[in-house]
Amino acid sequence: MMRALQDLPTAGTRLLEPHTRLMVAVLQTVVDDCTGSLHRRAAGHGESGDPGRLRDAIDYVSSEDRSWPYSFENICDALEMDVDCLREKLQQGRSL
Repeated sequence: MMRALQDLPTAGTRLLEPHTRLMVAVLQTVVDDCTGSLHRRAAGHGESGDPGRLRDAIDYVSSEDRSWPYSFENICDALEMDVDCLREKLQQGRSL
């Protein structure tokens, strides 16, 4: 069964292995960059005013390259997330 993003443990959860916490943190960052989420604003980062950062996040989400262990598709698979569904939502800039 695939998880929804809100069902993932937070990056600070100690029960997770360090590489899994890193995957969660990478995914949270790309979600924040794509959506300008409340998480980003609550952390004091405000809205992303850098169009290059948004473009980089969209490029990362769009890539189907699995050669890098922390690629979008590999992270989604490792965290049991539906890569196509999440990709579509992030590319459309929807809040999750």
